[in-house]
Amino acid sequence: MCIDGPAGVGKTTLAKQLYRELGEQFDCWAFVRASRMSDTKRLLGDILSQVQRCRLPSYSCEVQNLIDNLMKYLQDKRYFIVIDDLWETTTWDIVKSAFPDGKNYSRIITTAETDSVALECCGYQSDNILKMKPLGSHASAELFFSIVFGSEHRCPDQLKEVSDRIIRKCGGLPLATICIAGLLASQMDNSELWHHLQKCLCSKLSTSPTLEEMLKEVLNLSYSSLPYYLKTCLLYLTMYPEGYTMWKVDLLKQWISEGFITAKEEKEVEEMADSYFYELVNRGMIQPEQINHNDEVYSCTMHHTVRDLIMYKSKEEDFITSIDYSKAITGNSNMVRRLSLHFSSAKYATKPSGVILSQSRSLFFFGLLRCLPSDVEFKLLRVLTLEFWGNQYGHTSLNLTRICSLVHLRYLKISCDMIVELPAQMQGLRYMETLEINARISSVPLDIIDLPGLLHLSLRDERNLPDGIGRIRSLRTLQYFDLGNNSEDNVLSLCGLMNLQYLHLTYSTVQSDEHLKRNMVALASSVIKLVNLKSVILAPGALSTAIYHDVLSSVSSPPVFLQGLQRLDLLPPICMFSRVPKDIGAVRKLCYLSLVVRELRRNDIDSITGLPALTVLSLYVRQPPAESIIFNNGVFPALKYFKYMCGVLCLVFQEGALPNVHRLKLGFNARKGQQYDVLLAGIQHLINLKKIDGIIGAAKGAEEPDRGAAESAFKDTIHKHSRFPSYVNVKRVDWVEEENEPRTEVNSSSSKCHEILQEQRGVNETEEDTKQFADSGVTNQIMQVSPQHMDLCAVDTKLTMPSNNRMSFPEKLDDSIAAEAVSFSCTTSSGSSPKSSSAPSSHHSLPETYTWDPEGSPWSRALSSPSLTPRNTSAPQSAMHPMLSPEDHISRTEGTWSTAIHPLPLPPSAISQVKATLSNQPAPKVEMSLVAGQWEKRKLIGSGTFGDVYEATNRHTGALCAVKAISIPNDSKSAESLKQLDQEIKLLSQFKHENIVQYYGSETIEGHLYIYMEYVHPGSINKYIQQHCGAITESIVCNFTHHILRGLAFLHGQNIMHRDIKGANVLIDGNGVVKLADFGTAKHLSTAAPNLSLKGTPYWMAPEVFGLHLLKT
Repeated sequence: MCIDGPAGVGKTTLAKQLYRELGEQFDCWAFVRASRMSDTKRLLGDILSQVQRCRLPSYSCEVQNLIDNLMKYLQDKRYFIVIDDLWETTTWDIVKSAFPDGKNYSRIITTAETDSVALECCGYQSDNILKMKPLGSHASAELFFSIVFGSEHRCPDQLKEVSDRIIRKCGGLPLATICIAGLLASQMDNSELWHHLQKCLCSKLSTSPTLEEMLKEVLNLSYSSLPYYLKTCLLYLTMYPEGYTMWKVDLLKQWISEGFITAKEEKEVEEMADSYFYELVNRGMIQPEQINHNDEVYSCTMHHTVRDLIMYKSKEEDFITSIDYSKAITGNSNMVRRLSLHFSSAKYATKPSGVILSQSRSLFFFGLLRCLPSDVEFKLLRVLTLEFWGNQYGHTSLNLTRICSLVHLRYLKISCDMIVELPAQMQGLRYMETLEINARISSVPLDIIDLPGLLHLSLRDERNLPDGIGRIRSLRTLQYFDLGNNSEDNVLSLCGLMNLQYLHLTYSTVQSDEHLKRNMVALASSVIKLVNLKSVILAPGALSTAIYHDVLSSVSSPPVFLQGLQRLDLLPPICMFSRVPKDIGAVRKLCYLSLVVRELRRNDIDSITGLPALTVLSLYVRQPPAESIIFNNGVFPALKYFKYMCGVLCLVFQEGALPNVHRLKLGFNARKGQQYDVLLAGIQHLINLKKIDGIIGAAKGAEEPDRGAAESAFKDTIHKHSRFPSYVNVKRVDWVEEENEPRTEVNSSSSKCHEILQEQRGVNETEEDTKQFADSGVTNQIMQVSPQHMDLCAVDTKLTMPSNNRMSFPEKLDDSIAAEAVSFSCTTSSGSSPKSSSAPSSHHSLPETYTWDPEGSPWSRALSSPSLTPRNTSAPQSAMHPMLSPEDHISRTEGTWSTAIHPLPLPPSAISQVKATLSNQPAPKVEMSLVAGQWEKRKLIGSGTFGDVYEATNRHTGALCAVKAISIPNDSKSAESLKQLDQEIKLLSQFKHENIVQYYGSETIEGHLYIYMEYVHPGSINKYIQQHCGAITESIVCNFTHHILRGLAFLHGQNIMHRDIKGANVLIDGNGVVKLADFGTAKHLSTAAPNLSLKGTPYWMAPEVFGLHLLKT
């Protein structure tokens, strides 16, 4: 599917919304940006690194190798890929060859501004292009007033008329509306400014301007109205390449290092820089990318139209010289104040010549190492950012041994896949404030602890730091301090870092268990003395061993001094508490808490329920509780995300508990023969619950049917919620760790356990699920890639209503664009991927079912979440849905085939009915001998010649089927009818084909014959046309015909003649798959006897056949 529309209309916003809602329901997912700089290698490398989760960008390979690697990796997986901002058809032609042809209901979404690119991305099937149009006048007004005043009725009467005129000049473009509203929101009392802006817009856009002209003029006015300090900060963002994801924490440090922020005290400098960042966000000049549960922005991007304007202004003021070697290089000023070099896909380039670098204050370098200017050319450099990924033509190391000559250097960040060689001594860098190296290091300079002004130190290499780290009194951020490599004395010296705010600890290698225990004791005694500490993370490394040690047991005084602590993540498997520490409730500012406990009793929850600011809670319980864990009324008032991993799930939520929680992640083990009476009692009391993740393992002795029963019970419990959550995702894993299970060595084969994988590699844990610090000062990803290549899928960027004025509009942007653009629903399969299918097909469409109303619901109504629910698993590869159902293992004998893709155009009411009726379980594999008592009859769905057809539910799995109930008469007249029924049963029991309704079995009970068959909704094509869509397009008719012919070809290959093909006997499911039904008049053809009989429905017979019959009679 391709989302097509003009700049600023909201294509990316809609794509993000779909990505957030649907991504995690697939085996792997990726969100990448193409941008106007065609760099196919980067694009493919980004996709590969994201779908493989923790891998670094794969840029060392050539394009064909990347294609082959991606094709191989995705071959047996359901994948969801979003490629944003495609500009060239040639880029798509190359990238699409990396995606395997459809087998597993994988999905690809692209966005584009040009129709030609959109058509190319969709295989020239216009039905798969979603045309986005500008917002209507009502939606535009609601968006504008919500940003400026909160709502329209709060707008003063004297400003309503001028507001309406301004809104009209924004052309219905959300980006323009947000920018102008963000400007006016900061000047609500300045009526002169409002009238001035209105006059400017009217004069510049007086005669039928295009949407592009409207957007550019609004952006130009917005930029011109910025105060000088915001202009400077905004111009600096053009140091980054187009499409780059910029981390807030990096921007703030760079602005401060450049001297853009002035304040009396150092702490005020950081606070002021933070306020500048949010002001740019609120004005719409930069777009939030990743946001935590406290509505704090971690990263941002810049719309290409905004960037074009800022690039023009930057060049006009000679602020930044930016050279992109993938484009034609234009003349540059000889005196370069700030230099940004982007090599993109360029292979042959030379160092910039004719430029004077002695006055440069910043250098951003992305690309070829051989073109890096010599450090001796820079005399006043303050900020240095270097990124090198992929083949550097023989270079295996980055030599920075002469970097001490940059005596004014304050900020150094290096990200690469080479070895970084630092000087033996760094005393010359006396102004250094930030040192961040995301690469291997040859050796750590011993005198790094003597840098007097060092504020932020982040060395990802698993090397021990020099002893005496506590001497860096100025240090505020210390990332990746390895407890395995560092000495006990060095751990004890941490107590000297009295200004430390962010501490990220790892444990990668094992010297001995005793060494780790000593270091843990030393750590606990040091940490409680750091009164300014805001965040502590202890994350496992790749070779960690589980050490069950009560961290605070040897500490004489509890951590009550950590009053400023906002985040405490002690992630498994490093350490474990015997029980929840009683004094943890004294840390009143705690927002994020992750703990592993051996035992959890009912009253243990009381230790933490009163934390007023706790937003994210993750509990890992090793021993299954002996009693239910009860959450009482009023507990966890601020909690939004709750993760609970325990071998046994038995939680009780009383009315009023967890009033703001919107996501649960729950893991437990299935047990052999267990009945699940209480899993989540009172879940209906969680009034704001929106998403639920289930993780189901298997305890010792449990088999697959036991896991199926556990999953069914889990889903049944969730259905009790008064407002069924829009997102339910259940995944099966090998096991959820329990202490009584003999699986404790992390570096053994048990390293595949779900809990360790999700914490170390992000398999199921997202950034939203606590992977970032509250203020983005430190991240705890085990493998870091540069922001440009960051795993976007690891972040749930859903924007929620802020509790303060930091972000006054982003969530409204999502709603307004999405609701105006599309009313979107789709269904797809879940579960394991099929392993075989010989029928390749296209993979260009996302939704099986979607409708679009460009002037649909008002923006303020939340977007109907496009949720994925399992489709009927008998669904074959189809013209609309080209991939095989996960549970469909029917072999294909008819060779390959490929047709166009067309979605089934059901209205929203029908879509919701499809969602409600499609089972979450795979199509049941029913043995004939096991039919009795399995099915519970529900509503009547049709009547026929021989009886009634009901919807039925499997008592064990919850799956649906259709049951035909026939009263068996005891008279001679009914003999023919019974003969036809017997014929139908015999034939159906032989058929195994995707275009034939599947037969499950039959039984006779008290004079009634029950035939169990696949449930197909919405039903017959007759019903579909009459109730849902009326006339259908020629292309869909063609596809339906193709399916019918495939079914008939199968029957004829078995010497079976259906003899009653008509609209009532041709069924279509919600996925657009056609199935033939009703074989009561079918006949097995014999070659020995002539086939002269004629049966069927006259109105559906060919005229010449029916006419010939009349002549004969």
